[in-house]
Amino acid sequence: MDKRFIKAHISWKKDPSKFPVNEWMRDIVVHYGEIKDKILYGDTWTVLVRITRHIEGTWDTYADVAFIVDEAPWELLETGYRFNLWAGKDIAIVTII
Repeated sequence: MDKRFIKAHISWKKDPSKFPVNEWMRDIVVHYGEIKDKILYGDTWTVLVRITRHIEGTWDTYADVAFIVDEAPWELLETGYRFNLWAGKDIAIVTII
């Protein structure tokens, strides 16, 4: 996959031990807006996540993250920036490192 990506620390809301390592996971989004009555309002961007390493004794991982389109807000992905991953519900908090 020839995509640019950003290094990140991810705190998962469920045990990530069964997630693949060094493979791009799809069907995850970043939502910039709000959710009312299970309806998303605001911008939503599909993001790819590739776990690079599990952090032992935690539900945290190091990972690469990438938007799949150039029009996405890449400029936000600076060190310290945080956002939630969403896959039907909030599943993790990502911090750019």
